[in-house]
Amino acid sequence: MRPSRRALLTGAGATIWASATGAGEVASIRVRNGAPPFPVSPLIYGSGEIGTLDGGPPSAELDRAAGVSLRRFGGNFATSYNWTNNACNAGKDWQQANGDFLSESVGLPQVERNRPAAVIAAMHGSSLSMGASSIVTLPLAGFVAADKNGPVGPDQAAPSARFVPVSWEGRRPASAPVDPRVADIPHCLATLIDRFGPAGSETGIRGYILDNEPGLWATQHPRIVRAPVRIADLIARALKAARVIKAIDPGAWVIGPASWGVTGMVSLQNAPDWDAFKHHGSFLAAYLDAFRQASERDGRRLLDVLDVHWYPFSDRGTLFRSEDPALAASLLDAPRSLTEPGFREASWVTQALPVAMEGGLSLPLLPSLERIVRGNFPGTGIAITEYNYGGAGQLASGLALADALVRFARADLRLTAHWGSLAGWLGTAFRLYRNYDGKGGRFPDSDLPVDVSRPDILTVRAGAEGERLHLVIINRGSQDEAADIVFDRPFKATRLMRYGFDAAHRDMAETDPPTTLSGPLRVTLPSRSARHCVLTPV
Repeated sequence: MRPSRRALLTGAGATIWASATGAGEVASIRVRNGAPPFPVSPLIYGSGEIGTLDGGPPSAELDRAAGVSLRRFGGNFATSYNWTNNACNAGKDWQQANGDFLSESVGLPQVERNRPAAVIAAMHGSSLSMGASSIVTLPLAGFVAADKNGPVGPDQAAPSARFVPVSWEGRRPASAPVDPRVADIPHCLATLIDRFGPAGSETGIRGYILDNEPGLWATQHPRIVRAPVRIADLIARALKAARVIKAIDPGAWVIGPASWGVTGMVSLQNAPDWDAFKHHGSFLAAYLDAFRQASERDGRRLLDVLDVHWYPFSDRGTLFRSEDPALAASLLDAPRSLTEPGFREASWVTQALPVAMEGGLSLPLLPSLERIVRGNFPGTGIAITEYNYGGAGQLASGLALADALVRFARADLRLTAHWGSLAGWLGTAFRLYRNYDGKGGRFPDSDLPVDVSRPDILTVRAGAEGERLHLVIINRGSQDEAADIVFDRPFKATRLMRYGFDAAHRDMAETDPPTTLSGPLRVTLPSRSARHCVLTPV
């Protein structure tokens, strides 16, 4: 039984109320158009460059069709990526092998595969060609692949001839010869700036991520890292790298620590020295506090964006890239853990995190990250540079992804990047915001607060664009739902246009003819559907 008229805060602009409405009653969507709009980062519509690793078309082709605003070079391969020859080590993903995996996946011609930083250049070139920004992962784990000669045995673990050390020392200019005996990261940065310009330019790389999922290095890359990383060691490496990045490209964002999941956020996967840091409440809090202190000493900000990876879980089965219809309901509910107070997902995550709207790390995730930032290093942005809400072949995955993109519309969320090719329903979910009318129409980057009476089935976002109002409404329920739209201040809409996707519309389409309005506004949403409504006044 839902409580009666109990207001619950859900985030930067949205409130929900739960009322004792029964099945079949009309829901209410209240647009607070009397409140000032709040800005939403256009970089929440990001993806990861994975080339053809998923099979099918290259990710750059799918990203272009989806209208992404940001592209990320990252993932497990990035930890071992050697910019001098583009080799990388696959770790446990495939035979602990060194290879040309990234060059192959992004389609580099054979003649270019040994050209320094060619994979990064290809990735960023694709981003620029579609008007998207790029962020690039840089290695901190200590060694990267030296060659492309296949599996690496335990007896060849680093340090060995199969790997070269990573160096963050010195300042070699872009014109200096590349030394293949070491992965000189300052030289790499100089080379990228020489080619594309600094971060603040129209063509520069926007920011750099401090490696990838460090709490998993020892399990993912045992030929490079033989024991779990210590928090103190990781923070020291991260601070050193941040200072180098800021010295070479002051306008570039420093992004870290790219932690995997709840256990990474809480304790860096139970790091050996966690006991020395647990008084902070979480690894993320300790990381932020260390960067705050160092930034105050240096007189410049050394961390711009706090970065985590967030994948949904369910006791019913694996949700990652799932296309199992039996898991559709779990997929549709999963984004609620991002913002909905009191929602308790059916997974092990709620055993690791409390469900609370105060204190430290908890569910819902995004409000808790905002609290941790405010308490430890105010002004730091937030990023989720890996997430996935199911496979491309299931409608529920597209709806869950569209739902997550509503919840990402928060003032402090700087950027996000989806993991996995934006094929099928996933690309459709992006187009709900990035090309809803097939003519380049986009959801505004200026949002209004919204109240929703049925948050258990409806997710809503409102955007202001001059005198036009945009509404994205997602019905996660298995029945058609009617909703009355009301406004805090008079809004004389005379025309309603509706676009969206559902079981009858696999790609974005105009779902109904334009409607002339005269009186109260009610919309009916088919079961398991997403709609982008455009309201135009006189």
